[in-house]
Amino acid sequence: MEEYVHSVTLDSDACRGCITCVKRCPTEAIRVRNGKARILKERCIDCGECIRVCPHHAKRAVTDHLAEMERYRYTIALPAPALYGQFNNLDDAEVVLAGLLEMGFDEVHEVAAAAELISDATRILLSRGLLERPVISSACPAVLRLIRVRFPQLLDNVLPLVAPVELAARDAKRQASRRMGIPPSEIGCVFISPCPAKMTAAKNPIGTGHSDIDLVVSVSEIYPALCAAMKHAQEPGEELACAGRTGIGWGRSGGEAAATLHERYLAADGIENVIRVLEDMEDEKLRGLDFVELNACSAGCVGGGAEHRKSLCRRRPPEKAGPLPPGFLQPHGGQHPPGGQVGPGDGLHPGDAAGSKPLPGHGAAGADGGD
Repeated sequence: MEEYVHSVTLDSDACRGCITCVKRCPTEAIRVRNGKARILKERCIDCGECIRVCPHHAKRAVTDHLAEMERYRYTIALPAPALYGQFNNLDDAEVVLAGLLEMGFDEVHEVAAAAELISDATRILLSRGLLERPVISSACPAVLRLIRVRFPQLLDNVLPLVAPVELAARDAKRQASRRMGIPPSEIGCVFISPCPAKMTAAKNPIGTGHSDIDLVVSVSEIYPALCAAMKHAQEPGEELACAGRTGIGWGRSGGEAAATLHERYLAADGIENVIRVLEDMEDEKLRGLDFVELNACSAGCVGGGAEHRKSLCRRRPPEKAGPLPPGFLQPHGGQHPPGGQVGPGDGLHPGDAAGSKPLPGHGAAGADGGD
C-alpha cells in the first residue's frame, strides 16, 4: 500500500515541547514525548493550525519546488484564486498571468475558471434535488479529511464533485496534449497553492484514484519571483484571464456558497468554527439549509498557511464560463470526504440572497464574507 504523504512536518530541533500545538490541533493528532512534539500521521488533516500557532516555528509545510518544472517538456501554471489576493490594488489579473509566463511557464490555466464550472454543476445538482441536504462543499481538503476522521456519518452530505484545481489540471492537460501533440506524461501541471492541505490532496487524492496535478508549489515560494517577473512581463498576444467574479470569489469565505444562488446557505471559516458547524450538522440542527461551505483557514483560502501574506482577494466583473467538460463528477462513497470555507469576523456567515437573514445560533448574517 502506498504511504500517505503529509505536507505538514515537524522540525524536532526547533521544538521546545510547549504543547501549544497540542491544545489547538482539531483532531488530537499531536503528542509530546520526551519534550518533543510528535505528529500522528493517521490523524493529521494537514490543516496547518499547528504551523500558525507554534511560537518556535517548529512546524512547516513541505511543497514541491519550482526547479522541478525542468522534468517536463511543457508546463502549465494553475494559479489558485487566492493568488490574486497577494497583490494590493490589483485591477486586472492579466498582469499576474503574464508574469507566470515570464517566469518560464508555457501556459496558464486559471483554477478560478474551473471553479465557475463547478459552481454551474452544483446549481444543477441542487436544482434536481438529488443530494442529501445540507450539501457540504468538497473544495477544502482539510475539511474533507476532518470529516473522515471525526464526522464520517456526514460523508453522504459531501458534494460529489472534484475540487476546481483537479478539474483545471485534467482539462488543461487534455487540451495541451491534443493541441501540442505531446503525451500527457510530458506535460507538467503546476498548482500554485495557498495551503498545505492541497499539497497533501494532490499526492493522496480522495475519491479519485489519480490526480492530474504533477507539482504543488506554495504561493510563498513563488511570490518573490512572480513580483519580479510581473515588472518585465510582455503583453500577451491574446487575453489570458477568463475567470470572472464568481470564480475569483472562491478565494475568500462565502464565495463558493454565494455562487450557488441559493438563499439558504452557511459559510464558515477557521477550523474551530468548522467543527462547530459539523457538530451542529451531526445533531441535525441545520436541516433547513441547502448548502454549507467550510474552510479550515481563517478568511478562506486567502488565509492559507502557504500564502506569502494574508490578504483578501479582489474580484472582477463576471465573464461567461465555457461548457462543462467531461469528468467533473467525483465518485461518491465511503472514501469521499467534504470541504469548506472561511471568512472574517466570527467566521460564520449565514447567507440569504434576498437580504442576509441570520440563522438561529450562528451570529450575524453575511453572504459576502468581505473583501
